[in-house]
Amino acid sequence: MKKCWIVLTALVWLMCGLASAVGVQDGTYRTNNEDEAPADITDNVRIIPPPTGGDLRVRIRADHARYHVGDSIKINFGVNRDSNVFIFDTDASGLTHQIFPNYYDRSNFLRAGKTYYIPDRSYDLEISPPSGNNTLTIIAVARDYPFLGEWRQYTHQDPYPASREGAAALVRRIESFRHEPSAMSVQPLRPAPRENLWAEDTTTFYVMENYGEPDYRAPRWGMLDVDTYPNNARIYIDSDYYGRSPQVIERLQPGYRRIRLTKEGYQPYECNVYIRANQTKELDIFLEPTPTQQGYSRGNLPINGQGWGFFSPNQ
Repeated sequence: MKKCWIVLTALVWLMCGLASAVGVQDGTYRTNNEDEAPADITDNVRIIPPPTGGDLRVRIRADHARYHVGDSIKINFGVNRDSNVFIFDTDASGLTHQIFPNYYDRSNFLRAGKTYYIPDRSYDLEISPPSGNNTLTIIAVARDYPFLGEWRQYTHQDPYPASREGAAALVRRIESFRHEPSAMSVQPLRPAPRENLWAEDTTTFYVMENYGEPDYRAPRWGMLDVDTYPNNARIYIDSDYYGRSPQVIERLQPGYRRIRLTKEGYQPYECNVYIRANQTKELDIFLEPTPTQQGYSRGNLPINGQGWGFFSPNQ
């Protein structure tokens, strides 16, 4: 019995010593030999929050998987974060054209969560040879770098600039602005995620030739049906006057045409339309009234009987 009491006492003293060593009593770390406590592990860990909205993502789709030469194409796309977008088309021969932004559609800043379409009502996109697989590549850029101006060098003569390397050249230029940590800097315990500077998506479609004997007797002209509200607006096509609306204008050469509509008391309207051979392009436009200054009519005559006119507010 005495031996059991001795063993039990020894166990109690051993447990008390361990509790004192690990600081159970007051919540602090202590050692038997008074060594310095290790540094807090959080001093060596860097917490990097993810960017707002998550990783940058972009998508692109065409309205059909196959097209004949001469068909129209409509493309829809969107991003999950506000960004600048560039779209390239690479044909079967390997030639790449930048189709967005272009001379007719220059605003390429997209808002997150919206669906965008090209072309809009001011122009058309038409399938051209050669036949074979085409690839559409979209690049979304998280920041508006100054060098992006190099990808906005379109003109009226070259609305969709050709590019030898297309999207690959743009990606390389973006990557050249990536800031990597120095080898001499203190590194975190875990690697930090790479900054999401850009995102990419692709889709493909197939271009088919139009087979059959061409009919050379068919006239290669198009027509434009212009209707405005209100009527009697002047119609200008490529700066040439064509009369007043409503009117059907015949024998227009196929291709892009600049349209301008003017009417007294209304704001001018301008747009680009694509005239197709043997087809009639309809244009229905609602003209907006010209804003007027308070107290003045469109004829620049004061109203309310103050200063001019036949009546005076005192009568």
